[in-house]
Amino acid sequence: MSERQADVNPVNLAFVEELFAAYQKDAASVAPEWREYFAAWGNGRRVTGPSFRPWSIFNPPSSSATLSGREVELGALQHRVDQLIRNYRVRGHIIARTNPLGLPHPMPPELEPARYGFSEADMDRPFACETFASGGVMTLREIMARLENTYCRSIGVQFMHIDDLSVREWLQRRMETSENHLLLSRAEQLRILSRLSDAVVLEEFIQKKFIGAKSFSLEGSESLIPLLDLAIEHAGGQGVREIVLGMAHRGRLNVLANIMRKSPAQIFREFEDKDSAQYLGRGDVKYHQGYSYDWTTAAGQTVHLSLCFNPSHLEFVNPVALGRMRAKQDRADDRARERGLVLLIHGEAGFCGQGIVQETLNLSQLPGYSVGGTLHVVLNNQVGFTTTAEQARSSIYATDVAKMLQVPIFHVNGEDPEAVAQAVRLGLDFRKTFRRDVVIEMVAYRRRGHNEGDEPSFTQPLLYRAIAQRKSVRDGYLEHLLKLGEVTHEEADAIMQERRAALEKNLAEARRRDWRPPSPVPAGIWQGYAGGPPDNVPEAVTGVPRAKLSQLLLELTRLPEDFHLHPKLVRWMELRREMARGERPLDWAAAEALAFASLAVQGQRPPVRPGQRARHLLAAPRRPP
Repeated sequence: MSERQADVNPVNLAFVEELFAAYQKDAASVAPEWREYFAAWGNGRRVTGPSFRPWSIFNPPSSSATLSGREVELGALQHRVDQLIRNYRVRGHIIARTNPLGLPHPMPPELEPARYGFSEADMDRPFACETFASGGVMTLREIMARLENTYCRSIGVQFMHIDDLSVREWLQRRMETSENHLLLSRAEQLRILSRLSDAVVLEEFIQKKFIGAKSFSLEGSESLIPLLDLAIEHAGGQGVREIVLGMAHRGRLNVLANIMRKSPAQIFREFEDKDSAQYLGRGDVKYHQGYSYDWTTAAGQTVHLSLCFNPSHLEFVNPVALGRMRAKQDRADDRARERGLVLLIHGEAGFCGQGIVQETLNLSQLPGYSVGGTLHVVLNNQVGFTTTAEQARSSIYATDVAKMLQVPIFHVNGEDPEAVAQAVRLGLDFRKTFRRDVVIEMVAYRRRGHNEGDEPSFTQPLLYRAIAQRKSVRDGYLEHLLKLGEVTHEEADAIMQERRAALEKNLAEARRRDWRPPSPVPAGIWQGYAGGPPDNVPEAVTGVPRAKLSQLLLELTRLPEDFHLHPKLVRWMELRREMARGERPLDWAAAEALAFASLAVQGQRPPVRPGQRARHLLAAPRRPP
């Protein structure tokens, strides 16, 4: 230890160093007692005053130590501030205003300043806080305001369960320096308003034109549409060129029309049931069909979207979507898992209630299954079918099962679209940086029953009394923009009129007698595929001469001279040789190995046509064999 180190009081060395740095920049920025103390130093060495010695639990002050009671008190106060900051990071989500219905949460005692002995007199005292302030010093009042803005507004975050300190610090920097708020341009705010208008107008239109029909409406959770829009745009800017989506029935029609760009006329035709023979035996086909679409971002990137079919119920599509993306990445030799994204939309009851979710999460970081991180969007309607959270789960959050992973969980108020935008952007940046899953729980509500034939107030009268008083998310966001002066009533009304006129036009088209659904046109690697060979194309000869197969099977049993085969496999290899010599019938495994071998020696691989690799991830070139 140097003479200078021994001469400094290290009750809280980091705190003293921060104060000294602030003192050097501006002496008036520190308290009078600290100015007096630092003034006694010259060129970094104390020239007057008492002698201070190192102190810790391993070297407590003796009777000859000269630590003042004031110094010990200040060090203890700094320690309590550090505890308070940490507890806001751990528990701030409990009191975050994430529920649009405003249901209160009790204040955890560890977030109360009084618990740490702070009084009003301490609120303007400076403390070290290097995460929040570039100078490293803030008053307790400023620290409290920053903590509440970051962790207790429309976004609550669970991330302190992550073991890796560098990951936690990355999240802290991103959230605390911006107070977890995203500054949006007028164009971005108008885009959000337009997407909310898309969602609201479609739901209203279906309710008015198809009275009593089931649509599993998105009403109350309309922010899902701008969430998906923002996710696709941001992912496209990160280099993602293909997104596989999986979801159940809630809001699926809205996603099909406003994200996947399926023709509204086709959706309306399915409601009309005018083509009963076409859909015979397919049940509620509208809510389970898949679709694909080439999305062009505002910056000009093309992102291919694939919404998976989901004939099974709720969450069983999850591993299907992940397997589909893994196959696409393997085909493209995308070993870094950078060009594809899986986006799964869950219901809160299904996320915590179906074991397939935990099984899918467990695969997320395994080398054989990882896709570079999945974006999980949990649509929390606050009621599963007719069951409230208190009767449906033992955990605080529906997303608590995701704490098995080393990933952040964002809880965001669905009536605050700009908070949704922040959660999406931060979540995708986390995924890109750490190649891990990220979970966004959007807390909203379901304005109608499980389907439009149910009356939810029969089982949840108090909940639905509160819901009936809520305006649409679009109207609430419009009021916010009007207060900011970012948009006019005329602009907002024009957006709604344009959307309604377009849907009226599509409905008229769907009701034409000569209407025919658009024929699907295979794209990407399926371009030109017509479901089978034309009648005038002869069957290809795919057989392989017996002698060639015998030679291939013998080659498959050939080992390097210095290779030591496991004793139990020696007999297995001999059986293969007997098959190659015709002394034993082929078994299934040998036949399969010969199928691969016959293709490998011919150098067969899927063809890639010019111009395809820039269009779809699937068409990216493979490694040479």
